[in-house]
Amino acid sequence: MRVGWAGVFAVLGVQLLCQSGYPKGDALHRASAITCTEGGSDRVSMRSTDRLPEASGTARVERRGGTTDIEIELTSMKPAMLFGGDYNTYVLWIVPPRGRAENLGEVLLHGDRATHRASTPATTFAILISAEPHYLVSSPSAFLILENKPDPQGRAIDQPLVVGVYNFARSTLADQKEAKGRVNSEVRQAFTAVRLAERAGAENFANEELASARRALQDTLALWKERKDRTEIAAQARETVRLAVAAQHLAQERALLVLGSTEGVGGGKGETEGRDARGGSSYRR
Repeated sequence: MRVGWAGVFAVLGVQLLCQSGYPKGDALHRASAITCTEGGSDRVSMRSTDRLPEASGTARVERRGGTTDIEIELTSMKPAMLFGGDYNTYVLWIVPPRGRAENLGEVLLHGDRATHRASTPATTFAILISAEPHYLVSSPSAFLILENKPDPQGRAIDQPLVVGVYNFARSTLADQKEAKGRVNSEVRQAFTAVRLAERAGAENFANEELASARRALQDTLALWKERKDRTEIAAQARETVRLAVAAQHLAQERALLVLGSTEGVGGGKGETEGRDARGGSSYRR
């Protein structure tokens, strides 16, 4: 595979590290873990951050047969698209004491409310909800919206956050209006996923995979323009996201291989557009 130095430098630095799921070391969020016992059930209050201070909710956790079921109910929510830039939707995470955060799926809004059910084999974890570019992200962004209230007896967990990668127009939705009816962001997620793959250097390192994602995006837009059934549009958009994420990850892996096999490569300057200067979050107590 022949790759020019321009392609290599396109994925150097902060952007490559963050989009690969390894955020900067100073972008850590300290969360409080809850523990579920077999046969037990509990309701956990969620607390908001300054990203969306009006938001509130509860999480019902129940442990049965080696699986922990989680059901969240949220109120006073606002669409993630209002952050602008690359943000489009919300994702539910559980964060174990060791290992990576687990993406438990997209949280869909209907007006200012949302409900979401998921399950995990974990017994001890923190619960986070963050604004994200699309439903298939692998690490939480710095735009945390809600988390479980701390347990005085709970274990502290430090979770790295993705900082300096995603563009945004505003850092808080405190003064924004709530949505009316179902919030549909699938087409925007497809657009953004392809854009992130391009910014990760897929043009140079995963050209065929990027081409597949672009074709899928065109199919998504065609369905949207023809006003096809919403379910059909959403399914095609989600496939576009899947293909774009595959192209992005492959590009990053190949770029790292090139860098690892080349001696004397300078650091270069990574992309800094749209950085979140705040990094972490401030909380409403």
